[in-house]
Amino acid sequence: MSAQQSRQRYLALAIGVLIVVGTLGYMIFEGLQPLEALYLLIMTVTTVGYGDLHPVTTGGRILTMLVVPIGLLLVFGLGVATMANRLDDMLHRGGAGALRRKLAGLKDHFIVCGYGRLGQGTAAMLKRLGATVVVVDRDPERLRDLPSDIFPVVGDALEEEVLLQAGIRRARSLIATFADDTLNVYLVLEARDIQPDVEVISAASSREAGRRLYLAGAARVVSPQVLGADILAKSAYNPAVYQLMSDMMGAEPLGGTISQVVIAPDSTLAGRSLGDFKKLGIGGGGRVLLVRTPTSTILSPSGDLRLEAGWVLVVIGEHDAIERLERLASA
Repeated sequence: MSAQQSRQRYLALAIGVLIVVGTLGYMIFEGLQPLEALYLLIMTVTTVGYGDLHPVTTGGRILTMLVVPIGLLLVFGLGVATMANRLDDMLHRGGAGALRRKLAGLKDHFIVCGYGRLGQGTAAMLKRLGATVVVVDRDPERLRDLPSDIFPVVGDALEEEVLLQAGIRRARSLIATFADDTLNVYLVLEARDIQPDVEVISAASSREAGRRLYLAGAARVVSPQVLGADILAKSAYNPAVYQLMSDMMGAEPLGGTISQVVIAPDSTLAGRSLGDFKKLGIGGGGRVLLVRTPTSTILSPSGDLRLEAGWVLVVIGEHDAIERLERLASA
């Protein structure tokens, strides 16, 4: 809950207390019935003052002198807080209605649930890869400074209405980045219940947590802690392997796009060598990091490697070059 929403709640609670105390006070001091006391209180606080009822006792008049300024401050404060919240929505989000219309038009996008450190990094990388990203977080303060090309949804990602607003029925993938494994499990279950065929990817704090997430229905599970430990160890033991893994995950050296390409049976790439890529117009701006065959994985393959149908290439490079490669691989 945001600070503005908290202020609204406290102001509304204070107004409720004022109504109860003021009504009881007029009943005690003026001897009025509950409905009459409430009527007098409302007419007094709103300064309407029809004159048909007014305090005649000393206690009633003292109560009125207290109720009027306090009531005006509370009602005025609630109105200002409500308007400020609305203006903030219009200025920072373009208005809730405009945002909902944009979300309703999204398709094949990625939904990142949780905008902590891991969620921020995930959303940023997806944008660098050219994806459309929706971020869901219950804290609006976290989403206040989002880049304009990332769509925010304020709410609890474990609620069906929030996931529907984020467009889960039309999304390509949903990514759970909560630090709490239990929340990630609940999110996977909720997402599967709403849209059984949506791809759900989740973070996990350990291998055991990853096992539970797979049982819940996650398509893929990544443990940043385990993965980080592996990278640290391999960077010390074998720097060359570390550089290859950094290229694959960071996508920094060659422009920020990484993709997996499958060689189709009727592809023009079947039977060609990696050295032929330049002749096909796909050699510039990228390279093949590894080739996965039915029996092995070849790291940093040489140019004379001859490709076969069904092999999988992991490539990194410029977006246009990879798109050309994907078209040739599927042709």
